[in-house]
Amino acid sequence: MTSEHSFKELKAGISSALINTTRTASQIAKEDLAFQRSINPEVDRLLQEQSNRLLALVRDLNKSATAGSGTAPPLLKDAESVDDGWRGIVDVIDNLLEKADACLDEYSGVIKKLTPARQNEQTSADAKKPLAKHEYRNQNILKPQRLFRKAPKNDDDKPFKPLLKSKPNAIIPLEESLALAPQPDGSMQYKQPYETEIVQANYPAAAYVQSDPIPFLPFESTDATWVDTPEAVQDMLQDLRKATEIAVDVEHHDLHSYIGLVSLLQISTRERDWIVDTLVPWREDLQVLNEVFTDPQTIKVLHGSNSDIVWLQRDLGLYIVGLFDTYHASRLLGYPKHSLAHLLQRHVGFEADKRYQMADWRMRPLPKQMYDYARSDTHFLLYIFDHIRNELLAKSLKANAGGILIDEVRESSKREALQRYERFFYDAKNGTGMGGWNNMLTRSSDHFDREQFAVLRAVHQWRDRVAREEDESTHHILTNRALVLIAKEMPTELPRLQSCCQPSHFSTKKRAHDLLSLVRTAKAEGVNGPEIHELVVPRGHVRANNLNLSSLAASALSTNQVSAIPGNSASLESSAGKNLATTHVSQFWGATIGRFVPDRRSVQTIERNEPRLALPLPPLTAQVFETTTLDEPPTPVRRTTEPGAQVEHQYTKKRKSHEDDLFVVKRTGGSKKRKTVETQDGPEPIAVEDMVRGGNSTADQEPRHSESGLHQDELREGGLSKSQQRRRNKELLQEAQPSAAGEVDGGKEEGEMEPFDYENAPSVLHARKEHGGSTGAKRGIDPYSKSLDAPKGMRKVQREVPGRSMTYKT
Repeated sequence: MTSEHSFKELKAGISSALINTTRTASQIAKEDLAFQRSINPEVDRLLQEQSNRLLALVRDLNKSATAGSGTAPPLLKDAESVDDGWRGIVDVIDNLLEKADACLDEYSGVIKKLTPARQNEQTSADAKKPLAKHEYRNQNILKPQRLFRKAPKNDDDKPFKPLLKSKPNAIIPLEESLALAPQPDGSMQYKQPYETEIVQANYPAAAYVQSDPIPFLPFESTDATWVDTPEAVQDMLQDLRKATEIAVDVEHHDLHSYIGLVSLLQISTRERDWIVDTLVPWREDLQVLNEVFTDPQTIKVLHGSNSDIVWLQRDLGLYIVGLFDTYHASRLLGYPKHSLAHLLQRHVGFEADKRYQMADWRMRPLPKQMYDYARSDTHFLLYIFDHIRNELLAKSLKANAGGILIDEVRESSKREALQRYERFFYDAKNGTGMGGWNNMLTRSSDHFDREQFAVLRAVHQWRDRVAREEDESTHHILTNRALVLIAKEMPTELPRLQSCCQPSHFSTKKRAHDLLSLVRTAKAEGVNGPEIHELVVPRGHVRANNLNLSSLAASALSTNQVSAIPGNSASLESSAGKNLATTHVSQFWGATIGRFVPDRRSVQTIERNEPRLALPLPPLTAQVFETTTLDEPPTPVRRTTEPGAQVEHQYTKKRKSHEDDLFVVKRTGGSKKRKTVETQDGPEPIAVEDMVRGGNSTADQEPRHSESGLHQDELREGGLSKSQQRRRNKELLQEAQPSAAGEVDGGKEEGEMEPFDYENAPSVLHARKEHGGSTGAKRGIDPYSKSLDAPKGMRKVQREVPGRSMTYKT
């Protein structure tokens, strides 16, 4: 009863205070406050103090009301921001009212409160829900690399020296392994310290014996051991020494680090799983794992180890000898897919949740979903290794090749293990390297002029420098899209620059004025700067001829059947050399397009003994479209025209007609049958159309194999019998003979046609149409005779007009 009485008194006091405050605020609002502020500075001071006090009170209330909820409190800096953030204030109040309504319903019994068992079920169900993208991809946490004993140096320009303090299972001593060696590009780099050990390593004999896969432990009833102390590392190492195969995987983070961070190391045996925290300050002490990682008698099973090998060397000083990469094994077995998720589904039936693959693995403690995902990468890997090993051995046995496929996996895995980490040195002049602007531009289809290209190079270099200073990834400082947009727009005002940089990092915002000045300077210097084609090396230029050989070339090389490839090596080499020839002006376009001079650095030396598939295309000339015999060799063409002039082929020149040449015009009208005339040498007929095409003697015609003189193809199409063929040939010969003796000139030989006289020929356009007359008289040429036989067009559609169109009577 006392508590109820106290609540009523509290409610009455709050209501009275709110009413008085509202009345006072209304009275003050009616006054001319601006006038009062101007005439009395003391009033202005008092009003400002009360305004700040009320604004602070509103901020505290909003912060308290949104605590533990998904609603973000509005940002209230001054009185004007209250109007701008009024929608956020309304959301906070609505959230409070909804909570109050739910509590009242629960108090009154409308909604029953969950029992403790139901609450646990609800909690476990919420834990299985996937995290939102922003909750696991990008975490705003303290950089763990700042607490390392040996912090990374992003501006170090010296060659990377391996972190090894000792070398277990060594064939070559550590002192001899840590030596500089010249590289093909002329630089000096440290050698791979375990190069000799990796090359000479072989799988143990058990890897070449088929055996039943060892079942894995249930995933739900077992758990992984979290390793974050030196004592836990030693306990794990004792168990690893007893294993003959171990599974290894790495989780990497590269968003909030310039070079990247190995955030987790997962290791599994047949009995246990471990998840090692590699963000501890003493992370280099994990080199004690090299005792097992470099033991050739212990098979290390990884999937897609290309990047993992380099990351382990760079951050932890770990090297792997005796690697078995299931990715290369899946390719040899011809699997349709080669991802770890596919292998898990194929051999285990486990669905991997790959949404956490790009998560922020620096989070501590790890959420349950990310913890299970990291564990699943290695928990089933040894069981998958058993299945793949048996399939490789069975396939080799079927091909009578012994363990050749296992050996191919071993050699492919050795190439992965022999990788070594090298520092990236920024090349501002040429933009080469993985993070250079040259690689970015070769993947892009955007075009830049001189000024834009200069701005892009300058901003790209600025982004790399800021990323090294802040220890952030270059894409987090400024995305490639924003970089290209700045180069395209070349903004000279700060608001325009800020609009191009969205989304922008804090480091970019605080350096906005420096970036704007850089853009202006680069734009001015780019007027006389280089063109983009003078510095950018085309992607795959020249090397496309000697890379990615076709299946025909690969099979020919594997069986030493070089003749199977069209052409010989000499012709291939000479044709490849022709492809490398360039000119300053296009021989086809001339000066129509701009001058393009490819980078001479991209032209590489062609090895004499290297097979190439650069087959030259024949020149596209008029001779290509003529019917030629296979025995006749093509005539080489010499280009004597000036660049940019209209090209006229030599074959076309030979076919030019002269004024004294005689030609026959194809007769129009009359019968549409194929007319033939008897030649002087014999009774074999020649088609008039063939004479028009250029043949006026039997030597130019193809031989006739039919008795009647007709072409075989025409007879075959007609489908006539022999008697019908003879009758048709006789009719054709009679029609071809001249109807009157006066039509044949006495001075001409028999069978030779008279040339057409254009000067004395009757007019075609103004010819009179003949009416009546004898049926045997010749009719004139009607140029519109064929057009009358053409199909008629569609009738004109009558457009509808408004109003009544027809009246119907009933």
